[in-house]
Amino acid sequence: MSDQISLTRDEYLDSIRQAKASAAEFGEKLTMTQMTWQPGGGERWSVAECLDHLAAATTVILDAMQPAISQARPGVDASRFRTSGFLSKKIVSDTEPPPRTKLPAPANIRPRPTLNPEGILPRFLESMDRLSAVVASTAGKDLNAVRFRLPPFPLLRITAGSGLLLTAAHVRRHLWQAGQVTEDPDFPH
Repeated sequence: MSDQISLTRDEYLDSIRQAKASAAEFGEKLTMTQMTWQPGGGERWSVAECLDHLAAATTVILDAMQPAISQARPGVDASRFRTSGFLSKKIVSDTEPPPRTKLPAPANIRPRPTLNPEGILPRFLESMDRLSAVVASTAGKDLNAVRFRLPPFPLLRITAGSGLLLTAAHVRRHLWQAGQVTEDPDFPH
């Protein structure tokens, strides 16, 4: 077993393109009733709530990470994002779908109760565009050498490279979750 999880910058940008395509497919194939339907009698998130959560979480993490990114210097490890040790590898691995552990979302990234369903997909796509722009702007910078405080766990400092890997895993996790909503036997057709 490798002691790191890593992606090249190009692989990372591809994962963002795939996430946008998956979300756009929800928008093309689902009605607004289907987008907002909650499985489990409202105990679990709808497709729209998954996308809303991802847009909020990506924004919060990028806001926390950007000061560290601005301090990153050129480096030999600049073309690859990697986890920086056991803890960051575990956090990223545990975030991948299907979820093995569930934690309640902090209030600032929970889906909003007054959801504007029509605005959610564009908001998600904008957050992915911002993530792409940030990643593209880091060419030549070693993001594995600068750290930031992870907003949900302010005592935890991880590298910006680990933070980007965590963000990508988080996006995959909740897009997977959104896909599971559409597979629910009670999903409206």
